[in-house]
Amino acid sequence: MITILTWISITTGGILILMMLMSLIGGLDLDFDVGSADTDTDSSGGLGAIKGALTFVSVSSWVVKILLTTNNHMGFAIFVGTICGVLAIMLLNYILKLLLKNEENVNWSMNDALFKTGSVYLKIPSGKGSGIVHIDVNGAMRELKAKSNLKKDIATGADVRVTEIEGEYVYVELSS
Repeated sequence: MITILTWISITTGGILILMMLMSLIGGLDLDFDVGSADTDTDSSGGLGAIKGALTFVSVSSWVVKILLTTNNHMGFAIFVGTICGVLAIMLLNYILKLLLKNEENVNWSMNDALFKTGSVYLKIPSGKGSGIVHIDVNGAMRELKAKSNLKKDIATGADVRVTEIEGEYVYVELSS
C-alpha cells in the first residue's frame, strides 16, 4: 500500500510540476469543455480542474503514505490526507493568482482609466507639474502620467480618481 501511494504521489506530482512549468514559462493554456460548461485551467489565473485534481491526489497520497509509515490509523491518515490535499489546492491557487496578478491585457486604451480609482506613486505637484499614478485598468496595474487641477500638491500614496484624460495625461482628484 505504501509503495503504491509513493508511486501515485511521485507520478501525479511530476505531471503537476511539468504542467505548471509549461503554463508559467511557455504560456500553455489547457482547456476543455465539460457538457455545456467551459472548464479553463489557466485563463483566470486560477488552478483549474486538471491541476487541482493532480495537486489533491499528489499531496493527499503523500501525506497518507507518511502517516501510514508512522503506524497511524488508516481512517485518521485518510482524513488528514484529504484536509492537506484541500489546503494544498487553496495555497497553490492563491500563489498562482499572485503570480499572474500583473499579467497584462494589451488591449486597453486611456479611456478605460476614466473614473477609476488608484494611488499616487510619484507626487503630483500643483500647477503645471505632473506625477505618476497606479490605476487598475482591465485587471492589470498601469502606471499613468497624471496632473491635477487642485491648488495643492497630491502626496505619494494618496487615493485618487481619474476625472479627465488629455493626451498622454490623466487628470485626477482626491477620492473620498
